[in-house]
Order: sequence, then C-alpha cells, then structure tokens
Amino acid sequence: MNSRQKQNYNNRNDHNNRKVLSVIYPIFAYFLVCQAVNILVGMFPVSAQIDAVKRQGMGSLAAFFVLYFCFIRGETTDSGEKKKVFAVPVSGHLAVGMLIAVLLLGCAGIGMNNLISLTELKQASDSYQTVEQAFYSSSLGWEILALGLITPVAEEFLYRDIVFSRLRELMGRDGAIVGSALIFGLIHMNIVQTVYACALGLVLGILVEYYQDVRVAMCGHIAANVLSLLRGETGFLAGLQPSSTWFLPVTGILLAVVVLVAGMYIKKFKNSR
Repeated sequence: MNSRQKQNYNNRNDHNNRKVLSVIYPIFAYFLVCQAVNILVGMFPVSAQIDAVKRQGMGSLAAFFVLYFCFIRGETTDSGEKKKVFAVPVSGHLAVGMLIAVLLLGCAGIGMNNLISLTELKQASDSYQTVEQAFYSSSLGWEILALGLITPVAEEFLYRDIVFSRLRELMGRDGAIVGSALIFGLIHMNIVQTVYACALGLVLGILVEYYQDVRVAMCGHIAANVLSLLRGETGFLAGLQPSSTWFLPVTGILLAVVVLVAGMYIKKFKNSR
C-alpha cells in the first residue's frame, strides 16, 4: 500500500468513525439530560411528591428539546432545504400511514405482551419487575401524559429520526431498520423490554422508511404505550388471559396481521429498487 492509498484508507476510517460517533452522541445526550433532570428534581423541597412517572416525563421532554436544538435545528435535507419535523403539512398519504401505524402497533403491542406472558421472562427479570412497578406508580392521567405521549414522541425522535437517519448513511436501509430496533431494545437493559422493544422497533423502522416521516412512528409508539397502560390500569382486555379459550387464537391473529402488513411494506421496498 503506497502513501496515497494509505492516506485514503485512513480518511475512510476517520469518516466511518465520525459516522459511528454521530449515532452514539445523541443517545448519550438523551440519557444524560434525563439523568440530569432526575438529579435536579431530587433537589426540590417537594421531590418526594414527584414520582418516577412524572420524572420520566420531565426528563423526556427536556431531552426532546435538547436533541432538537443540538442535532436537528440547522440540518438540511438532500435538496438543500432546512430539515423540518413538525412543520410539514400532513398529507392524505401521511394521514393513512399514521392510522396504519396506530392499528399495526396496537396489534403488535397486544400480541407481543400476550406472547411474552406465555414465557417465564417476566418472572426471571428482577430489573423488569422494578421497571413495571415504577411504570404504574402514578395516576392514569399522568401515566398517559408522561409514558403514553411525551416519552414515545421523544424516543421516536431519537431512535427513528436522528439515529435511524445516521445509521442509514452508515449501513443502508436494512441496517438502519434492524440497527435502530436493536439499539432501541438493548437500551432498556432487561430481557422483557428488549424483546418487546426490538420487535416493535422493527415495525416502526419499516414504517418510517416507507413514509419518510417520524410522526408515523410517533403515532404507532403512542398507541402501543397507551394500550399497554389502559390494559394494566383499567382491566382493559381483562378477558384476554392465557387461560382464556380465545387467548392463543387472538394472539396468533394479531401477530400474523403485523407480520403480513410489515411484509407488504418490505415487498414495496424491494419493488422500488
């Protein structure tokens, strides 16, 4: 390898390293802000009255704005225009995508929760049980606001906008879909949420790739979280227990719908090449 080839090789490595770091930085920033907010809230005289759910919502909201101003504001699209997230009008095509995301992620959330309940994963994961207790530690209104709305919007902004787009530059479309789902799952740090989030993350990545708008993924994530909260707090779908005659057929149908619809989008990807 001559000096020019060596220089080109080093330049490519440096370029790829910068791309990898561009994926890591936003994730680090998100959790750093959430942790900082949690520490600051703990200093308040009334901190004992601010439960884990409210702290999660406050941290996610703060992280959302930090991510926007540090990683999105000022960025340009391939056409040279400033990147917009929420200012783009919702077309009919996009509205259909949002509706499909709500229905599809609703099916995926219920189906995956049912599937996991057939295993011993929840009982085997102490960390998941701790998270679950915190997840349902507030009033239903606060849970829906913090965990059903604010956190899904912030997380999709991070994983299916910032991280996804940077992984796509580094690894291509398929790498971005799979990579963002794996990161999304593994970051939860317990086996139950890792399995659940990876599965839903794949579907969210497929939808974002097809519709090219993170708001579709936000709608889907919100639907999955709100349904999970309602199911846990209100007895919604209480009849759908493992002992029920309809449990396995309904679970199978829901997951089959998700796989078939996701496969339809993947087929459209291949046809568009």
